[in-house]
Amino acid sequence: MKPPELGPIDFDPHAPQPLDLVMDELMALDARTLLPVNLDVTSAAVVVLGAVPEIQKQRMALVALVGEVMVEPIDRLELIARAALQAHARHRAIESGADIAPLVALVTDRRDLLRAEVRSLIARKLLPPGVAEELAQAHGHKNVSFDVLQLAAALRETWDAVKDKTGLTIDEVVEAEAAANQLMTAVGLRGQGARAPSADVRQRAFTLLVERYDDARRLIAFLRWKHRDADRIAPSCFQSRGRRRGKSTAHAEAAQQSETAVHTETVHASVLGLPGGSPFVTGEAAG
Repeated sequence: MKPPELGPIDFDPHAPQPLDLVMDELMALDARTLLPVNLDVTSAAVVVLGAVPEIQKQRMALVALVGEVMVEPIDRLELIARAALQAHARHRAIESGADIAPLVALVTDRRDLLRAEVRSLIARKLLPPGVAEELAQAHGHKNVSFDVLQLAAALRETWDAVKDKTGLTIDEVVEAEAAANQLMTAVGLRGQGARAPSADVRQRAFTLLVERYDDARRLIAFLRWKHRDADRIAPSCFQSRGRRRGKSTAHAEAAQQSETAVHTETVHASVLGLPGGSPFVTGEAAG
């Protein structure tokens, strides 16, 4: 089977995106098996994308050795890496507040409108001065939202008395209140990024990327065992942590190298039932 060719990135907004193409697979992952996002997702995905061409050069040899079914998953590495990048980008956009910018602008505009009307009503002795004095009147999403909620509450309580004295409608007051509540919710979700839907999708995409790339590295290590160049063909994602090697990084890399060695021995013993001592003899023949 020929590996799929993703070709150039399609900028058609209606075309299926990498994340959309793997979403069902991501959602099927058991939440209990998700890996912590302990690597920079962008750097890890770049390592995988850089390794894909070299891994694909070994495809025919891998198929001859372990069969088409075992090799097929590596054909989707590029797609999964792109999906992980997209999931990471979406989460970062939400985390940075880029997605709530229009909402912030709307709530800020509504605060200015309500505040102007309330001050006019105060000047005409229709509302007590304390309504405006208690406002936060400060920047920040929470402060703006709270001001709108306070102003809307003051107008609601005195609506029968002021409705004919203001250019506001009750619908505008309700809309402002709803927008402020929506902004408060968005800010709360962003503050709890680990539980936000975008964080869950990113963690799932990261888990899928790491697991599929780990499977590919095992196969390459099995194939290139005698050549000792598996790490050149499919380098560890831990190299993306940079050149500085603190104790934690050094320990992580040592653990990764040890794990790779164990995985390689396991592959010799388990791929398609091949015994470790005679890797090219089937289980039945060995028995």
